[in-house]
Amino acid sequence: MAAMIVCHQDATAQTDPEKLAAALRGEDRSAADKNPQCKLFTPGELSKFVGMPLAPGRVAAMGSGCQWVASSGEGSALIQVVPARYHEPHSGAPEFKKLSDIGTRGFVENDMGWNAGAIIGSESVVVSVTGPAANAATAIALLKETITRKTK
Repeated sequence: MAAMIVCHQDATAQTDPEKLAAALRGEDRSAADKNPQCKLFTPGELSKFVGMPLAPGRVAAMGSGCQWVASSGEGSALIQVVPARYHEPHSGAPEFKKLSDIGTRGFVENDMGWNAGAIIGSESVVVSVTGPAANAATAIALLKETITRKTK
């Protein structure tokens, strides 16, 4: 049913498989200006967390997030916000560490990139960074800055 709704929203998605796939993943670039996570940072602001220049944000994670990718494809930053009930730290992930000083059930982990997250009020805020500057400290710093910007 959701696929039919997405297809009818954009007639070109019916004939362009790449557009259809992007719409189904929530990665429709035209929707980035409406995504609240895409409005939190500019690519330049995020480049310090990744260690390389990034392209403009695009909707990701089925519409619950925004991702900025390096043109080389070797680095990225992602911010995702979902209801708190979906908060999912991967305690078995490499280098998993609880962060008791950030929100509820805060964590940092190295699982296909450095991820950090916490429950803030009724939401789970999770960030992910990959690239030359990505490490536990940069993921935690991005999480803290994301929370600060979301609560302004």
